[in-house]
Amino acid sequence: MNTTAPCTDRVAVRGTPARGRTGIRGFLPGLLLILAAGVLALPVPARGDDDINAGCDSLYSSRAGNHTAWDFFSHPCPPEPDENTPVVLPGVGVTFKGIWGVPTLSNPLGFPVSQYNPILNNQVANGYGGGLEITGWLSPNLALRFQFGLLNFPGQPGFSTFQVMPVTLGAEVRLLGTRSVFLYVAGDGGIAINGQNTANIFTGTAGSPYVQAGIGLNVYFLELEADYAAVASPLGGLSHTNPFFFLPLSIGIHL
Repeated sequence: MNTTAPCTDRVAVRGTPARGRTGIRGFLPGLLLILAAGVLALPVPARGDDDINAGCDSLYSSRAGNHTAWDFFSHPCPPEPDENTPVVLPGVGVTFKGIWGVPTLSNPLGFPVSQYNPILNNQVANGYGGGLEITGWLSPNLALRFQFGLLNFPGQPGFSTFQVMPVTLGAEVRLLGTRSVFLYVAGDGGIAINGQNTANIFTGTAGSPYVQAGIGLNVYFLELEADYAAVASPLGGLSHTNPFFFLPLSIGIHL
């Protein structure tokens, strides 16, 4: 009796094609790896002394034929600048500013305020004025700036006009954008000469610590800025007047 031979033959017939398909699947990845290694192993022409001294040999070089795809990953660099493109270096800018001042009772910086002392914010209307700003760029994203301004806050009925002349030094940081259009933040501190105008005679004229901080937008030759400002001791320390808070909103024109 022969009962096992046919079963063995059927297993052999089914098993042979299975091994063939496995071999093809294993061969294709190996072939791809060999081709990739061959591309990366292509010789790159030697570079001269000028190329070495340049420090960065870009894939985007105008000298065609000196690079392989591997150069982009092993030596990534920006495109070479055009010889006719001027190099822009940090410099100094001058800006004339028109300022609109809005008094506010907000005190986010936590200045001491007493309910028994006068509050000038309730005695004056929205102010107006102007100023000069000189900005010196230390790097593409950081600048120091000097500001000088004069603001006039007309008095409410029955109260005197209040004037502020801040002189500050601060910093400006570019957050994002291009050289001509960018968003920035700034902070300034200094002294504010201030006083009340009573019958064309200034009273309570004094110097006070002054701080401001804000955000701005530069659009070519225009500068738009919104700040929060505080005059710590308006009318002088002996007047026992609460700090004067206001929002300077300015539009500047670069010269």
